[in-house]
Amino acid sequence: MSVGRQFKRVGEISAAIGLWRLVLWIVSKPILLLIVLVGVLLALIGINSATDQTGKTHYVNVNSLVLLDAPFGKQAKTLHLNDSLVLVREMSDQWMQVAVEDDTLYFKENFHHDPDQGYIYKIARTPFTKWKALEGRKVVLNHPDGYFEAGTLMLKNGDALEVISYSKSDRSIRFRTREASNGEIFN
Repeated sequence: MSVGRQFKRVGEISAAIGLWRLVLWIVSKPILLLIVLVGVLLALIGINSATDQTGKTHYVNVNSLVLLDAPFGKQAKTLHLNDSLVLVREMSDQWMQVAVEDDTLYFKENFHHDPDQGYIYKIARTPFTKWKALEGRKVVLNHPDGYFEAGTLMLKNGDALEVISYSKSDRSIRFRTREASNGEIFN
C-alpha cells in the first residue's frame, strides 16, 4: 500500500471516529439532544413554508392560459397575460389546481418550451414586464451618439447584445456581446 493511500485511509477512519464521537456526545446529553431535534424540526418547517407557493397570488406570464373544469375536462375559462389567480395546489402528473374568482380550475404543466428563450413558466409570482420579455433575447444597440460606453466595453450602433437579466433595485441591465464579453448598463 502506498503512503498516499495510507494517509487517505487514516483520514477516513479518523473522520468516521470523530462523527461517531459527536453522535454519542449528543445522545449522552439529553438536553443537547432535545435542542438538536427541535432545531432540525424548526429548520424543516421553515424550509417547507418558504418553498410552499400554495394560497399565494400568481400572474399569467404567457399570452393565454386555458383552464379546464377538471383534469382532462373541458375548457372552462381562458386567462390572458397578467391576469391573476391563486395557486391552490400542485397535483400529480404536472397538473395545477388554481382558484379564479369563486371557481376552482385546472391546467397541465406550468411551463412550455420556447425555442428562443428555453423554458418559460406559465404562471409566476410576479407580473410579466418588458424586462422579462427581453431576458434571453438578442437586441441591437441603437444609441443617438452612435456608440455607448458600458464599463470597460465600448459598443457601437448595430452591435448585437443578449440581455441576461434586469434588476429593478439598482436599475441595471446585464448583457453579453457577440464576443462573449459580459457587461452591465445602469439606467
